[in-house]
Amino acid sequence: MEDGFKAIECKDGDVLDFGDNTYKIAKFKQAMYTSFNSTLEDTLNEELIGQGIEIQEPPNMNWFQNGIDCEILTLGSQSWKKGKVKIRISIEFYVEEKDVEITNSKNSEIIEPESSLDDLRRMIHD
Repeated sequence: MEDGFKAIECKDGDVLDFGDNTYKIAKFKQAMYTSFNSTLEDTLNEELIGQGIEIQEPPNMNWFQNGIDCEILTLGSQSWKKGKVKIRISIEFYVEEKDVEITNSKNSEIIEPESSLDDLRRMIHD
């Protein structure tokens, strides 16, 4: 991604903070998927029709879960292939690179604490 951001992988147990509200990634993803399957899907269908793309499917189309039956003709292929088209939306978190650089420079300055074994070694050598 441009603008000095770097994508990092998020796990279901990670937490997002939106000011006064915090959510685990798993809960956030579930809420997004639920939204995709209701109002967003209806809005998508309306927008596609507005753009001249009409899909001949029952009203309960499922772009995000099961996919929509269709066929594809790829370049170089001699025939159509049956399948489904499915829309996947990912949730990504982008760290500002400035923060990453600051963190890395701080980490490089961290000095490891002495081990208790170091004291024993000094006593043996003395």
